[in-house]
Amino acid sequence: MADQTFDPDMYTKMLQLTKTYHRDIYPAIDPQQKAAGKVVLILGASRGLGKALAQLWASAGASTLILTARTLSALDSVTTSIHSTSPHTTVLPLACDVSSPTAMSALFSTLHSRFPTLNTVIANAGVVSQGSTFPRIGEMSPEDYWTDFEVNTRGTHLAAHYFVSLFGGKGTFVSVVSGTAAVTMGGLSSYSISKLACIRMIEHLAIEYPQLRAFALDPGIVRDVAAVEAFMPFAFDTVELIAAMSIWLDSSEAAWKLRGGYVHCTWDVEELEKHADEIEEKG
Repeated sequence: MADQTFDPDMYTKMLQLTKTYHRDIYPAIDPQQKAAGKVVLILGASRGLGKALAQLWASAGASTLILTARTLSALDSVTTSIHSTSPHTTVLPLACDVSSPTAMSALFSTLHSRFPTLNTVIANAGVVSQGSTFPRIGEMSPEDYWTDFEVNTRGTHLAAHYFVSLFGGKGTFVSVVSGTAAVTMGGLSSYSISKLACIRMIEHLAIEYPQLRAFALDPGIVRDVAAVEAFMPFAFDTVELIAAMSIWLDSSEAAWKLRGGYVHCTWDVEELEKHADEIEEKG
């Protein structure tokens, strides 16, 4: 009988930069009050990763959270939760289609008129149009195929464009990407390529705006949230881990030297801090 055992950390190890890795939040990355006073926009905040991002940024002291989803009602749960657990945080829920230039222009214009500073933008909204069927390029409709680029890539570009053009090219911009960008797997081309484009976009963004903290953050394979069924047996990363890592990228002095790069949420931040100069030098 064939051996059915497998290493649940297989994909995690493939993308490791640090010797130590973590699949849940740990003391060195505890955000505590590291977001105190910050105004933060989280695109795609109604559930899963986005909801966890919102909740942890609130508990870390953010003064204002602007949360978006396609429909306003989708944000009811996370808004109520934050009001209950973090009453010091003001929550502004807004409906927005991240793939629409008109909607994104209106969103950022509204924020620019209400807030003198927008400290952090997290582009988390995304789709996996192929679902669990893994259609080949000739089997997936061109409309569905291109949806991944419209939401994942164009949505990230629109967020970056309006953030830097209206708020001066300062602060922190985080694009939530995926390890599938590094994997060639049949039936995942539209999703993986759309996320790879986001990683390259972050590289250019950091060069063009030298005062901006820009990062491509990989959430790993998240427990109960993994978008692709084939990766479910490897899904042991927690939503709290990526949320904590996003706050570390926003607040850590060492993280500044990682700007423009791909960062995996499982990487050990103490090792990253120790080798920050070397990482910056080697790119």
